[in-house]
Amino acid sequence: MLQFASSDSSAESEKAKAESMSRRNHLHDEMRWRTVGVLQAGPRQSAVARELNVHRSVIHRLWNQYQSDQNASRRRGSGRRRITTTADDR
Repeated sequence: MLQFASSDSSAESEKAKAESMSRRNHLHDEMRWRTVGVLQAGPRQSAVARELNVHRSVIHRLWNQYQSDQNASRRRGSGRRRITTTADDR
């Protein structure tokens, strides 16, 4: 079983939350960078996906993105751009 190093209880609550959910579609930025670090150590993508309770394709897309541009952060959404600013809305 893989172990993600953690210095506080937030990772434990994250893992408990992940176990209560069936599957998640994406990982938060902190967990994405941790996952990249674990993948660099050499385990299989399927083992990492099982440990994080996400689909194997999530890990595969993360690893491919990291290898292509050395960035593990989530990409900006492709939705329609806002015309008004938050200040204008007020």
